[in-house]
Amino acid sequence: MEQKMLYTFRGWIAFVAFMDLGTAIRSYIEKKSFLDKTSENEYSDGEFTTSRLLGLFSVLKALVLIHCTLFIHYKPIVSIGICSLFVTIILYLSETIYFRAATLSFYVIFPCVLNIITLAGLVYFPIKLKLWSSEDIGEDTCSLFKQSVMARKRRNMRKNI
Repeated sequence: MEQKMLYTFRGWIAFVAFMDLGTAIRSYIEKKSFLDKTSENEYSDGEFTTSRLLGLFSVLKALVLIHCTLFIHYKPIVSIGICSLFVTIILYLSETIYFRAATLSFYVIFPCVLNIITLAGLVYFPIKLKLWSSEDIGEDTCSLFKQSVMARKRRNMRKNI
């Protein structure tokens, strides 16, 4: 049962990454970003910086989430995924509520809801499914320590010869 939940959640993360790739493509095709209130007539050619930045940010976030999907059993990868989701939520809410650069619409609410659900899942599921049991971490650390000690001994033996 736990494996089914893990595969389902990994599929969810992949879905959110796919949505971010869609946002990136839309940002490059439409040029005018949904995080910008100015009308399209006010722009001159090549001044769609907000749209391009949002597209690039979405690509980076999608790459982080794809890696998080594949390597969910590593704490640092999951923490990077959590940080990217948190930064995205802050971006959308600050641009809408604080800076008032965007209107509170479907294009802001839907990604925020998706990211909040995914953020809650990334915090909850690895702990519930015990992906990071202390025994596994101890064994990994122990084996890495043994390998480094053996390499150091070999280096010292070569120096002495």
